[in-house]
Amino acid sequence: MATDGTAASPYRAVGLLLVLMTAVISGLSTFVNAYAVHGTSSDAFVTVRNLAVAGLILPLGLLARRTLTQPLRRVDWVRLVVIGFIGGAVPFLLFFHGLALATAAGGGLTASFLYRTLFLMATVFGVVYLKEHFHPRVAVAAGLLLGGNYLLLSLTTPIWTDGTYYVLAATVLWAVEYTVSKRALRDLPSGIVALGRMGIGAGFLVGYLALTMQFGAVGALTGGQWTWVLISAVLLAAFVGTWYAGLKRVDLGVATSVLVLGFPVTWVLSVLVAGRSFTLTQAAGAAAVVGGVVVVVGFTLLRQTWTVVARRVRTGLRTPA
Repeated sequence: MATDGTAASPYRAVGLLLVLMTAVISGLSTFVNAYAVHGTSSDAFVTVRNLAVAGLILPLGLLARRTLTQPLRRVDWVRLVVIGFIGGAVPFLLFFHGLALATAAGGGLTASFLYRTLFLMATVFGVVYLKEHFHPRVAVAAGLLLGGNYLLLSLTTPIWTDGTYYVLAATVLWAVEYTVSKRALRDLPSGIVALGRMGIGAGFLVGYLALTMQFGAVGALTGGQWTWVLISAVLLAAFVGTWYAGLKRVDLGVATSVLVLGFPVTWVLSVLVAGRSFTLTQAAGAAAVVGGVVVVVGFTLLRQTWTVVARRVRTGLRTPA
């Protein structure tokens, strides 16, 4: 999972930078979605939001398609359909529905913590199925990431509900999808994988709404709710675009571990924007998460990434306006 420090390169450094951007976008999206989905049917919200995302990233997918030297193979289409179904459709329904149920029953924190174990599942899948390198410091990093999130959530007594299991199922599906996506990215541009996930996934979601006769919930969305849908869609499109481009360049375990930084970002926004109180324990949890990411990435790749960023900044400053 982790970089051993000898394989750092500009290519991987750019990948890490993209995943870091994804983590920030993820943290902002989580904060926004807490308001966006409130008072709406989560199934309707997810469907129209993901349809909008598919439309937003369609140009990216079409541009990526032009770079292919040969048509998509059958195995490519199979992978894209799997990615769309278990990444862009089913887990979104499970997650939002499960989180609502768990929160109503007092198990929202437990559900959130389970979702935050996605990096651990993905790391195992990456080592077993993708043959990614496993470094001993991964255990230290995992402890920091899990412990940090435990402190951030102020989780004391886990409460298990039906909603908790829905969230856990969604988390497993996303971990599997990221594994399949990482394999597909060996052969395909990130834009095609991203469009496959959101476009094919949106098709499945529309079919689900039709089967469950929920189109009325879409029509019931108010003007204000449509605004939230658009904001959430833009953020998710940015997430997908940066995530798959970054995942193509770095190991699955590293990428999903860096993604955990999104949770401290959400916490900071809740304190600064929403005015929520915080404790020193939560601050320590956020610091532990940052420390875990540093450990799992390694100083060599971090230094390489900083060099790439600094070089780009200097080049930009020297470019005439």
